[in-house]
Amino acid sequence: MRDSGIKIRFPQTLVITSDGFEAFVEENSLDVSFVENDEVIAKSFLQGRMPGWLEQDLAAFLAQVKMPLSVRSSSLLEDAQYKPYAGLYKTYMIPNNHVDFQVRLEQLIHAVKLVYASTCFAGPRAYSKRGQEARKDSMAVLVQQLVGRQYGDYFYPAISGVAQSYNFYPVSYMKPKEGIVHVALGFGKTVVEGEKSLRFSPSYPRIMPHFSTVEDILKNAQRYFYALKVGDPEHFSFHEGSNLEKREISEAEEEAPVRNLTSTFIPEEQRIRDGSFPGPKVLTFASILKYNHPLPEMLAKLLEVGRKGMGCGVEIEFAVDMADDPEKCEFYFLQIRPMVEGSERFEVLIGEDEISRSFCSSGQALGHGSMEDIFDLIYVRPDVFDVTETKSIAVEISRLNGKLSQENRPYLLIGPGRWGSADRWLGIPVQWLDISGVGAIVELRNEQLQVDASQGTHFFHNITSLGIPYFTVTEGEDRFDWDWLTGLPVYEETSFLCHARLDEPLLVKVDGRSSRGVILKGGKVQRD
Repeated sequence: MRDSGIKIRFPQTLVITSDGFEAFVEENSLDVSFVENDEVIAKSFLQGRMPGWLEQDLAAFLAQVKMPLSVRSSSLLEDAQYKPYAGLYKTYMIPNNHVDFQVRLEQLIHAVKLVYASTCFAGPRAYSKRGQEARKDSMAVLVQQLVGRQYGDYFYPAISGVAQSYNFYPVSYMKPKEGIVHVALGFGKTVVEGEKSLRFSPSYPRIMPHFSTVEDILKNAQRYFYALKVGDPEHFSFHEGSNLEKREISEAEEEAPVRNLTSTFIPEEQRIRDGSFPGPKVLTFASILKYNHPLPEMLAKLLEVGRKGMGCGVEIEFAVDMADDPEKCEFYFLQIRPMVEGSERFEVLIGEDEISRSFCSSGQALGHGSMEDIFDLIYVRPDVFDVTETKSIAVEISRLNGKLSQENRPYLLIGPGRWGSADRWLGIPVQWLDISGVGAIVELRNEQLQVDASQGTHFFHNITSLGIPYFTVTEGEDRFDWDWLTGLPVYEETSFLCHARLDEPLLVKVDGRSSRGVILKGGKVQRD
């Protein structure tokens, strides 16, 4: 790697080892193994008393640090090499700017307790059961200074991102092992929860199929970003998403990161010009991707070093602080974890006859192998699908998933858009717990929801880590037999879903070398 001029830094960090978690649980005699409600679990942990020695250490740290802080998990199972629990535990961000030191300390302790509590929440439990983990988890906590700068009442980094050493969707000259990077303005919640972000190959940063035309750029560019509200320390809270506010790019046009990373749409010319001109601003990251900025090359090198050092694929979370000059930026290394890639230890052959006989085939399928244990299909009914009702659809899926999981019946889940996205306008916003019993997933890209395939999110990471076959089906390119599917007798129906059950299992095959996958029809159907 050439001398990039970018400073590589690590945020100031305090590690609370798992000894602190175990001492806290033991001293408070906490046993929530039979409690299923996450709120009840959290309340039990919040009522506990922090060990005196740990509270003293936290106070000593806080006396030296007055920047905003991230309080995040680092459990034993979370970073396991082959079944990492990505994003299943809680992270809290605190402004750490109250005038009263005792209030700052109480807020930090409160956040640590909530991270401890998330060890016992339903999501990690379901993932452990699916991954057949019998080990008891233990939680360490990272208290980390947040990367970024304050702009008015808000604090945020110029860029947050996730770099992965394996690209599941290579195009053009790209090769899978050259990796992929997802970046967003502001905090990384945009990336890891599947909202609109920008993805590029660090080896070919100018090749971006989803930014190939002006229309594509306007449609796919990030329009919102997350920033930490620091201007009102008296009204801090710990509810879901507390203090992180979703801001429009347009309302922050005068702030340095937005100025440095946006281009300008010129309506009368129907073109997008790099730089600041009169007109609407579009977040293109052109200053990073188009003008030989050293960041992409540096990310490629870090992925290579990480792969060699850990002996497996890796995923790196990072943030970039940027002053007025984009060339004078600082790269912050936040976290590195193992990334499970498709195993190709045995050959899977998919013939043309199987493609022609299948009810679903895809050229963008993830996984490797074959399975014949799926008798159940759950699909979003195309006749009643409404993008404004995706949250309601997620609730219905969760209910059916619970029933099938209790019966130990893996199922095929089919629906439009990006599964697991926090942005309900991009797909069905399910979380892992909502689909914990799934056997295989089909993501449909059609006229209603034609978004980039899922990748880079914690949800997606857990799907691939468990080896769950994942099919992205693009209308007009791949094969999907709606007539066969909707012709199946209904086993159970909800407002937005259909559940069909077969007498003979589906055959699911994925060739990880070619990313080709097929799902062959099962036999007779069962009626309720």
